[in-house]
Amino acid sequence: MSSHTTALRNAPCSEEPGFYSSVGLWLYGNLRVLHGRLAYVANSLGTPEFGSRHLMEIEAEAERLVLAGFTLVCGIHNEAQQRVAVVPLRWGSPRVLVLSGGFKHHLGPELNEEPFRIARLWRYAWDRCTDLAISRRAPNKLPTFARHNPTVDRLIAEIAEKRRPGLCSPFDSLTPILRT
Repeated sequence: MSSHTTALRNAPCSEEPGFYSSVGLWLYGNLRVLHGRLAYVANSLGTPEFGSRHLMEIEAEAERLVLAGFTLVCGIHNEAQQRVAVVPLRWGSPRVLVLSGGFKHHLGPELNEEPFRIARLWRYAWDRCTDLAISRRAPNKLPTFARHNPTVDRLIAEIAEKRRPGLCSPFDSLTPILRT
């Protein structure tokens, strides 16, 4: 049996990161957000060369979605994605952060730090009971340090559009975990 199977979990995802082989992802935080209304700001993905006007438009779109009751799925690689990731913090809304590396790199060794400086202005600590972090890499793995990561961009869209196998149905493999 693989060391990354769901059967070896000792605690819920809100207490410690877990690998879910059915979706091929590491998850840490509030899994319930996956069954809510998810959205992403498509203009924040892609090449990270954005002018100030474009960044303001991206931020305004993120705010419109949050105020309409959506949970944002976003990355943190570049300024556009970080602007999207900060908007839910301003309004006390949950978010799903898709990370390029392990949780310990992004959230600190104790898994309790906001992953980038601007976010710490709104919330000084990562809130695992509100937000969900998702990564393809194990908690101790380093990230890709690129400002543009097409794999993370695709994953953001798949999750938000509920196209990621295993994360797109209330009858999927996460349902028993959500009831505990």
